[in-house]
Amino acid sequence: MFARTVGSVIMAVAVGFALPAFTFAAPQGAGTSTAQGPAARSPVAQGADMFRGYCAACHGAKGTGDGPAAVFLKTRPTDLTKLAANNKGQFPGQRVAMVLEFGVAVPAHGSTDMPTWGSTFRVMGDEATVKQRVTALTRYLETIQAK
Repeated sequence: MFARTVGSVIMAVAVGFALPAFTFAAPQGAGTSTAQGPAARSPVAQGADMFRGYCAACHGAKGTGDGPAAVFLKTRPTDLTKLAANNKGQFPGQRVAMVLEFGVAVPAHGSTDMPTWGSTFRVMGDEATVKQRVTALTRYLETIQAK
């Protein structure tokens, strides 16, 4: 119980430092413009930024489940580079989006180790904001699948 509590506290601290930095930092390309207005960033690029801010502490910089906070979790985080391989070669985009937005209670995560990002994103904006963020993260995760 003590180890679980300590792990939860360390996770909260790790995420607590990552969220404010990501939430309030200007996105890459901010302030640059084209003849058509502000430079648009692709959903994959936005997802990569969000991954670094929200996910890498547990899942690692490359998504393999070896982030610095992983050692404090009950079970090692999922290797996100193998989602397609574990799903008969097809990236399970819809399932990934559902997990990001609503979470799941699965043995690999226990009941509370993986945050439900939908509620965090709702604080930042409306449902369109939630959908945009979940879509960006999902599309980025699709790009890091092992070949």
